[in-house]
Amino acid sequence: MSFLPEDYQAPRATSYYMKLSEGENRIRIMSKPVFGWEDWKDNKPVRFAMDKKPAKANDAKKPIKHFWAFVVFNYQEEQIQIMQITQSTIRKSLEALCRDKDWGEPYGYDIKIMKTGEGVDTEYAVNPVPHKPIDPYLVTCFKERPCNLEALFTNADPFSQEWSKDDCASFASESKDQQFSPKTPKVVNIKDPKDEKVTPEQADRLAKLLSDLPQEFVTSIQEFMKKGDIATYADFAPHTYDRILKKALEEHAKIIVKGA
Repeated sequence: MSFLPEDYQAPRATSYYMKLSEGENRIRIMSKPVFGWEDWKDNKPVRFAMDKKPAKANDAKKPIKHFWAFVVFNYQEEQIQIMQITQSTIRKSLEALCRDKDWGEPYGYDIKIMKTGEGVDTEYAVNPVPHKPIDPYLVTCFKERPCNLEALFTNADPFSQEWSKDDCASFASESKDQQFSPKTPKVVNIKDPKDEKVTPEQADRLAKLLSDLPQEFVTSIQEFMKKGDIATYADFAPHTYDRILKKALEEHAKIIVKGA
């Protein structure tokens, strides 16, 4: 008998701020950015609006840097996070994509950021992925985790429940004041007939796994299916099925850890 269950995966710590890992980091930009200046005090970041740049840095060893911050879906972490960038290489690459008529605003395609090296030798490469309709699952995640990017300037929690809907960032393709490239695709239904469906065996595996999980978790999956007009597990598109299966396995792992 094996020591660990076949489906075991260690639970991961949740962070609302994206940190670029060594290698490939794939994201989907979900909101317009905010811009400002970042200083440091007592080993904590202090951010200022564009027109309020401090005259000098608090710490001479940490110069004030220009930053962008926006909401992304981090594919590696499978969640909505804030991505803040001060690296000029990344900023300039995103600027170039926005101005390129073949790519346009970065809402209609995923972006891969490759990180190599360490310290002063760290290098970044930004590669766009061909335009593709956004998965409704990402939109659902975005709407379930409202974010007030302006809170960064007061050191408040951008994800606090105290913020009103008007305070929080809008999903990019729904922003009335945002200009888009004609190539920006629309959200497509999860049950797109062009998508390949999962196999009966895969659907049965998910059903058996969910039967052992808390009802609260199962209800959240059922609500997600209802929003996407999904009748059965066999109607899931493969990419959506993979995400839900992964979350179910993580939930199962938590139960194992608690029972250990």
